[in-house]
Amino acid sequence: MNRNESLIAARIYFLERELERMSTVADDAEEELRAKPTDAATVRRLEALYALADETWERIQALRARLSGGPSVIYFNPRLAGPDAKAWRRALV
Repeated sequence: MNRNESLIAARIYFLERELERMSTVADDAEEELRAKPTDAATVRRLEALYALADETWERIQALRARLSGGPSVIYFNPRLAGPDAKAWRRALV
């Protein structure tokens, strides 16, 4: 994987994590909406979350398409994404 592909992979990883966070927030908002079905603010918040999630998913797919010649699946090693690994990489700079 060259430097450009590494940057694309990092962007995909970041966007996938954000998509996971949006999912958690959307789940909470859906629970609120079930409790108060007429709450317009919750409806608007859910609509905005869904729109943002759609845009994020489209960006992920576009970035995966830009990866040259390799599979669209990226291996994720959680050990390298942990706080200790991040602190170690920051210490290198």
